[in-house]
Amino acid sequence: MRDAVRERVEVSWHHETWHVTAASFESALAYARDRFDEPAVLSRKDRGRHWTRTTLEVTTDPDRAAEAPPLAELANPPAPPPPPAPAASPVPAPRGHDVDGVQPVESELPEALEAIFASQNDHAGAAYPR
Repeated sequence: MRDAVRERVEVSWHHETWHVTAASFESALAYARDRFDEPAVLSRKDRGRHWTRTTLEVTTDPDRAAEAPPLAELANPPAPPPPPAPAASPVPAPRGHDVDGVQPVESELPEALEAIFASQNDHAGAAYPR
């Protein structure tokens, strides 16, 4: 059952352009070639990290087909760039402590809350060293 759902092909359309979604590029292309007369693939969109799906935009319109990129280019798209590294964010110092020459700020919080926040910041500082 799970494989049947994973291999399901979905089709939506608008005039002479269809979006064919399947489990892989190859299965979407095979369906489009079987279903439509001489389709041209205009674009490809991959999504899903754990449950991958590929959507191909295909057309039988000769004018739009002339604008289609080479099929080999769509079959082997370049790898996406790696995500940007997270910016280093300094862990704020607990209130009442002098860090890097910054004077402590007087707090209007009760001492019990101040102690809780200081303890959390101490733990955060250990987990995210500077």
